Amino acid sequence: MKLFMSLVDSLLRLSASLKTLGVHLIRVAIFIIFVWIEGLKFFNYEAEGIVPFVANSPFMSFFYAKDAPEYKEYKLKEGEVDV
Repeated sequence: MKLFMSLVDSLLRLSASLKTLGVHLIRVAIFIIFVWIEGLKFFNYEAEGIVPFVANSPFMSFFYAKDAPEYKEYKLKEGEVDV
């Protein structure tokens, strides 16, 4: 039993010493994700992906209030199902 408690104690001390490393790795991971998401904003990929949502959203209708020919192919008629 004493050996088991010694093993548990050493594992807990090891995990406590790795806590700061884990916090720094999480910060680096979040930074990478934010850079990746913000990097997508500079390319046409993300803009084309949200066009159908904007074109069919009643809350975003002010974005396509003016005649925008590129929205016509994405806009659905009322009750129409896109197949």
